[in-house]
Amino acid sequence: MKIAVISFMGGVGKTLLSSYVLAPRMSDTPFYSVESINRSAVDLGLTNVVTFAGRQFSELLEEIVFEDNAIVDVGVSNVEAFFAAMGKYDQGANEFDRYIIPVCPEVRTQEEAIKTALTLVKAGVDKKKIFFVPNRYNTAESFESQYSVLESFSIQEKIGHFKKDYAINDSAVYEYLADERISFSELLKESENAEAFKAAAKVETDKEKRRELAHKYTNMKLAVLVQKNLDNAYKALIGA
Repeated sequence: MKIAVISFMGGVGKTLLSSYVLAPRMSDTPFYSVESINRSAVDLGLTNVVTFAGRQFSELLEEIVFEDNAIVDVGVSNVEAFFAAMGKYDQGANEFDRYIIPVCPEVRTQEEAIKTALTLVKAGVDKKKIFFVPNRYNTAESFESQYSVLESFSIQEKIGHFKKDYAINDSAVYEYLADERISFSELLKESENAEAFKAAAKVETDKEKRRELAHKYTNMKLAVLVQKNLDNAYKALIGA
């Protein structure tokens, strides 16, 4: 399956979704980052990432045309150029099997997600290939109240798929991973020995180091529950 993760708005979780949900569960799938200035998958600990600029759509197309699977993370700094280049090729828009648009609870992000979807449809993308993924979902509040704008659009316009099952819950662990520039799988692997790590940290006498170790330990414990959420989101979005 060839997947493009895209949005006209930055900071909504495109690279997070590509790096933490898709890449770990699509073994040996080529990963392409269409980005030039913002944080990319490399910054989140992924390796073997091939980087393109949006205007290089022809080169990207040549890279993925014979691939059965591909993940393409389209950064906001290149999305306009990506659309422009895509329109130059017959059926270029439908080279991808799915377009995933992350969206957060803020109304503006929902409006930008709608704009992205409408632009995709205008470019020739089949409406059924568009998937909206709720990001930063606050489980303490109702889903409907947080994503009401997009939910209404999806129902009325019948464009794209939008389900609560796709939701990526809000968690401080993502900020920790970005700050430390390590992969989610790396932190999850360390969490298997969390209690041994805790015991070793207890004997640390330097207050600053002890605080750093405690911060790492709490994020190890967070990672376990986050992994379950990501597994469920992937299964609902892509399949087992």
